Amino acid sequence: TGRRDPLRRLASCMALWASLVPALGQDRGFVLFGHRDFEMDAVQGDGGKMVRLRYLAEKRMLRIEALDGSDQVMLRDLAQGDVLILVAEGQRGVYGTRARPILGSNVVPGEATREVAGETCRDARVNGATICLANDGIPLVMEEGNAPVRAIRLLRQTQNPALFAPPKDAKILPLPGGTQPAPAAP
Repeated sequence: TGRRDPLRRLASCMALWASLVPALGQDRGFVLFGHRDFEMDAVQGDGGKMVRLRYLAEKRMLRIEALDGSDQVMLRDLAQGDVLILVAEGQRGVYGTRARPILGSNVVPGEATREVAGETCRDARVNGATICLANDGIPLVMEEGNAPVRAIRLLRQTQNPALFAPPKDAKILPLPGGTQPAPAAP
């Protein structure tokens, strides 16, 4: 279970992102995650667990890297809903499941703004959670439950598309404990 514990921690960390993503879409000009590539470091919860998010706008792909030494990465296709977890960039396993793609527009913008990671963002409500969106749609804060996620660094810069694909010969296994089938290999 030593190898699966970090896998479960990454999956639970990403559950917050996954719970918000299906309901988010366009409203008042917001396009979730925006139209530009970016890289963001964020801290989760009071324990300070670090993650790095990378976004490839052209393919609407999100890469979430655990920065805890577990060598795990989650790839999330925001348009199709496929979720892959790569252990050691896929060399020690690729696990997958399906989630709902982004559909509809259920962002309820508020009036409050705040400064996060040197950016101004506007609070909004989504599925009972509070998020804070930058003007270009990048979520800088997600507050739900005991593990809020908050950006500490944001760079809008071109991302390497190779970072958003599993190894070509990867066999995708179902996510341990998951109920959805694994997506087909790309």
